[in-house]
Amino acid sequence: MSLDPRSEKNIATCHPSAQGPFRAFVAEAQALAAKKGLEYKVICGLRSWEEQERLYAQGRTAPGKIVTKARPGSSMHNFGLAIDMGVFRAGKYLDDDEPKTADDFHQEAAKLATKYNLRWGGHFSTIYDAPHYELDVPFTLAQLRELRAPGKWVPIA
Repeated sequence: MSLDPRSEKNIATCHPSAQGPFRAFVAEAQALAAKKGLEYKVICGLRSWEEQERLYAQGRTAPGKIVTKARPGSSMHNFGLAIDMGVFRAGKYLDDDEPKTADDFHQEAAKLATKYNLRWGGHFSTIYDAPHYELDVPFTLAQLRELRAPGKWVPIA
């Protein structure tokens, strides 16, 4: 099964070691969604530290509602090791329009995550982040920040 263009584009921004597991997971999750008349798409992959700062400011020092608790360097997105998924029906974004339907599907899709060495944000101890999946790497965020070199992927393999 080939992925939709939006998902493929967002996965392509991620760490090379994460792209294979993300593609395999998304393909299986999209097939599951299709059986229910839904679409499951990757809506975010790699985030620059500057983008993370803008998102963190939202609802704090910038207009809008708070959308993240993560400062720059405190999100696996900043290392290309995370994706966020969205649930759609006929192009309509259900995470906003039908949050229960979306959450129910995120929970169902999450059952596939460990098969692809992914952690699901719905299992986090400090926040519930149902759309979030990240590659299960043997490093803490602090270690990833130490390993980071501008313009290069963090060596995780």
